[in-house]
Formats: sequence, C-alpha cells, structure tokens
Amino acid sequence: MPYRIVLIAAAVVPVVLSTAAGSVLVNAEEGFPGDAWEWGKLFLGAALLVFAACALTFLGWMARVLLRRPENEDELRFLELLNRLGTAFRKPSRVVATLVALMVLAPIAWLVPSDGLEPGELLIMSARDESGAANARRILVQQWNQAHPDNRVKFIDVGTEPDQQHTRMVSDARKGGAHEADVYVLDVVYMTEFIANGYIRALDESRRSPEGKSDDFLDNVLSTCQDMSGDHEGLWALPFNTDAGLLYRSSGAREPATWKDYFPGSANAAHLVGSESLTVTALEAIWAHDGEVVNHDGGLVLTPDRSAVDFDQNAREALRDLADSYRGKDPEDSVDAEAAALGAFRRGKAGVMRNWPVAYDRLAATWGGSPSLKVTQLPHESVLGGQNLAVSAWTDRPRAAQALIEFLTSPSSELILFEVGGFAPTREYAYMYATRPYRDELRAAVKRARLRPVTPHYTEFSATFREGVLYAISNKGRYPADFPRKLASVVAAGGHDN
Repeated sequence: MPYRIVLIAAAVVPVVLSTAAGSVLVNAEEGFPGDAWEWGKLFLGAALLVFAACALTFLGWMARVLLRRPENEDELRFLELLNRLGTAFRKPSRVVATLVALMVLAPIAWLVPSDGLEPGELLIMSARDESGAANARRILVQQWNQAHPDNRVKFIDVGTEPDQQHTRMVSDARKGGAHEADVYVLDVVYMTEFIANGYIRALDESRRSPEGKSDDFLDNVLSTCQDMSGDHEGLWALPFNTDAGLLYRSSGAREPATWKDYFPGSANAAHLVGSESLTVTALEAIWAHDGEVVNHDGGLVLTPDRSAVDFDQNAREALRDLADSYRGKDPEDSVDAEAAALGAFRRGKAGVMRNWPVAYDRLAATWGGSPSLKVTQLPHESVLGGQNLAVSAWTDRPRAAQALIEFLTSPSSELILFEVGGFAPTREYAYMYATRPYRDELRAAVKRARLRPVTPHYTEFSATFREGVLYAISNKGRYPADFPRKLASVVAAGGHDN
C-alpha cells in the first residue's frame, strides 16, 4: 500500500505544476497579444491547462484502482504495467533519462518574468543633456536602474545640433539600420516622419499604468505625440519635456510690447546662423507681424491652387524687418546662435534676449539669484519645442521600453526635470508644485506656443525655408520668386497642408 500512495503523490505534482504555470502564462498579458512571443506564451499556457484538466480525470481513476483491488481486466492490466515500470526503473540509466525529461518543465519559469518586462539593457538615443552639471535626466535614469536592475539604462549621445541628431537617429531607425536604440528622445518636429516611416511603435494602451495615464499633460504638448498628418491612431510617444521661447532682460531694460521693441537690439540679432534657430526666429517674426505662413494646426497656408505657400503682406513685412535687424551681417557657419546670444547677454552687451527655459540656470549663476534678472513671455506667440520619448519599432524589449518612458514622464519625474534641470515640464503637476519663480510665465508661454510645419519632410522644409530667409535677409526682405513654390513642393509628397 505505501508504494501506491507514493505513486499517486508523484502523479499529482506535475498536474499541480502544469495548472500553476499554465494559469500564470495565460494571465501574464493584459489585453490582446501584441507579438509572436506573447502568442507563444498564451498557447503554451493553454496547452498546460488542457493537460492538467485531462490529467485530473486520469488521477481520479488511478487513485481508485491503486487503493483497492482491481474490478476488471483494464484495471488489472494497469497494475501489471506499473509493476513492469517499477522493474524497469531499477536500472540507474532509466532513472536519469526520466529526470532529464522532467527538467523540460524548468524553462517555463524563465518564460514568466516577475514584473512582465523583458530582461536586458535598454539604450536611449538622445541629444546631450542641456541641464549641465545638474544632469537631471541622468538622475531619473539612476532611479530607474536602482528599481530595475534587470533593465539598466544607458544613453547613446548624438550631440546637440538638431540636424546631426536627426541624421544619426534616422540612420539607426530605418530599415536595415543599426537598430541600437530601444528608445528615442525625438524632437517634436521629427515625430510625423518617424511615425510615417514605421521607425517607432504605438504605445500599448492596455499596459499603461494609472499614473502614466494621468490626464494632466498639457493638451498642445500631448498632441505632438499623435499622428498629426496621417491616420495612425493612438499615442506614439510620451512628452519628456516641452519648450517655448522666453524673454530675458535686465532690470534696466524696458519690457517690450512688440517684436520690434526687442529683437533688433537684442542679443539674438548679433549673430546670423543658417541653422534651425533661424527657422525658429523667422517663424516667430512672421507670427509677431500677424503673418500666417503656418497656421495653428501646423499646416502650411497655401495659395488657392495649392501650388505655393501664401506669403501675405504681413509675412513679407516680417522678412523686411528681419533683414533690417541683420543688416550688414554675413551668415556664420560654426556658431551656435542661442549659445552666442546667451554669452552676449551675460556679458551685458545687450539688455534683452530671447532664449529657451534651460538658459535660466546659466544666467542665474551669473546674476546670483538677483531680482534684476527678469523672465517673461515673449510679446507674441513662440515656437513650440520639446522632446518626446518613443519606443523603437525594432526593440526586442517593447514592454520594458514602454515602462521606462512612463517612468521618465511621470508627474514626479517631470517635477525633477524642471526643478533640477530647468527643462520645461509637460504636466500641470510640475507647474503646480515647482518653486521656480518664472513657472507661471513659462506655463502660459507653452500653452500659447505654436507648431512648426507638421510634415514627414520637416528637415527638407526647414532647410529650404532657411535658404529663402537668408536670401531675403541679404536682399532687403525680398525672397526668390520660386521660394513659395519650393516650400509647397517639399511637403506635397506627404505633408499636412491647409
């Protein structure tokens, strides 16, 4: 009798293990399986549960036969089979073979990570952290690494110049690219291109945490994470930090009421550089003059036949005033216009400067926290800047990558980015609890800020736009005759026109 009880117990163990493992595998995924790996785990879990259900029926019959005398020929043959198996397993080699077979169940535990995240290092491709010594972004990454030792994060630095960043990221993300990155820190102007070309994947809404789904993202900032020029549904990123232009001035400088009141004499007019900063400068000048080359939805304003961009009288006046501000200056190739303006303003060569929020801490170190440094909104609408966190379409760890970007954009993380690094936050929570003196001005500036053209061909648009603006600056505001048509043709292949 004792050996029969041992046999029953031994038969119960794989049934229990199969039931437990199958239940975990089937319930591990929230929502519909998203890839072959998830489907494989689901089918394996279902198979184990079916096996356990069938085995339970057999176990009942086996226990009845073993615990009393056999009543028919089938039961008698079963007992004879057990006796033969017992004789066979007296050989050590047979026992070893059976143990090896049982070990096949071991990988099941490996298939079910405790937190549902794929293990392995995560790589973030990003521009250099502009918060300087504060290193705000790396503080957040250190927090993540401590809490997720199986998914430690490292940065791939792609510099600070926008065109250089774009080239490096496209090279990694395109079909046949290196595919090093799991996450991209994308400038908002590149979102449409990366969505349209399949470089990034949409977020899995079924896996988003309650905190990650918090609805306090600023509306116009969160909209940059959607496909604004196509028909792809859902969110394709989460906003890491936003950006809007601020006006910095010394206490001796009068607060300007218009673009003409500050720009010609500002630190910004000291350097003429044919880079993305000129695109920003020209668009803000046009909007300040009530021109509408780009509308509030990020669409180019076209002529009735849609063959050219419609430069109205106000836009043309803006280019003339811009040309007057840069009169006598030649384009510089190797100067960072925003950094040069910051240096000039810090040295007192100009009393006013337009710059981004991260400039505040560099200036505060010079001013020593003195109230003589004034920070306000621009007297007109600013360009909306910022970076979004997007998951690579090629990553082998999509769940871990999404969990990472949710952590990096959480309310507490946004507050750290603002308080420690000076990055403009994307959530109301950070503006509410931050102590920075200009937080209300920045929040209002971000909410008023406007999109640059929304098109998968933004880099080509910006280069063409700068070329025409540089020509206009050298020719008293008159742009080339074919300039409006060139701009329209750049976005015609897939842009967002209105």
